[in-house]
Amino acid sequence: MNREVLFPTPIYWKDLPNAKEFNKYLFKHIKAWYKSDIKKGNPTGEFKTNSGFGWHSTTDMNTKKEYNPLVSELFKMAEQCNKDYGVQPKLGLGNMWANVSPTYSYNKTHTHPNSMWSGVYYIKVPKNSGKLFLEDPRPGPNNYMPRRIDKLPKQLWRVIAYEAVEGRMIFFPSWQPHGVDINMNTEKGEKNWRVSVSYNFIQT
Repeated sequence: MNREVLFPTPIYWKDLPNAKEFNKYLFKHIKAWYKSDIKKGNPTGEFKTNSGFGWHSTTDMNTKKEYNPLVSELFKMAEQCNKDYGVQPKLGLGNMWANVSPTYSYNKTHTHPNSMWSGVYYIKVPKNSGKLFLEDPRPGPNNYMPRRIDKLPKQLWRVIAYEAVEGRMIFFPSWQPHGVDINMNTEKGEKNWRVSVSYNFIQT
């Protein structure tokens, strides 16, 4: 008997070295941006998939010079993903935005149409503040999954969760359905904020 495993989905991640100081710098600027929106009476920013009390910045973050160091790191990772995946298109950073997710915030399942790679970079992750989850994009397994006699291998799980880790960068195909679990951290003030940056890379 022969066997093939078809239609794999590549998920890439890496931890940035010396992320602690880098994240302090990013957090300072994102916090100021968030506070500015609150003062303007817009505590949720742009309403996208953010639910609960989450803030979603405008999607032009990649055009602001204070975030150039992060943009540079994202391009390095995107080019590595392309090389590993065997594609050679020229890449552009289509958009990028910050997320501040206080207690009880979450993101509904969604995809990112008209993009190639999407992902998230974690800046601040309190305990129990929610995991990134990826759902099986195929309709079939969600309709019927036969009972197995052994432990179900990871590649057959319907939903896979990734721990949010400060300094970690995750890339996945933009068609991959994903979301973020509810933030259950109940510390006071900004101690409960989960802070991240999301992005979409496009072919140019």
